[in-house]
Amino acid sequence: MSVKETIQVFGRVKNMGHDAILQVRADRQMTEDETRSAHTIIGKYCSSVDYEYMEVKRGIDVYIANVASARHAAARIMDVLGGSRKESSKYLRVQGGRVLYRFTIRVKLPEKVSGGRYGF
Repeated sequence: MSVKETIQVFGRVKNMGHDAILQVRADRQMTEDETRSAHTIIGKYCSSVDYEYMEVKRGIDVYIANVASARHAAARIMDVLGGSRKESSKYLRVQGGRVLYRFTIRVKLPEKVSGGRYGF
């Protein structure tokens, strides 16, 4: 993906109003089974809200419209594939008298490939 395409993706996502970014990362290349399991889990737990995938070098970024759905998907990914989780928030703006934040939830997969599979 070129820099121009990346900027367009970020611009489009920002305009869509996504409240959370779910990052699935590994210090190694993710296997096809891990990627497929993560996609299946995210599809199940985020099916009722707007979300968008973006493939990155060592994982997946998913822009999700609902923080609770992102947290549920992250917890399920950890249950199936293992790893650790870290969450952070960033102040965006005040809109309509409410403070808006963007939450980033990172799930880092373990160094050894997990044997867990989901939804095959």
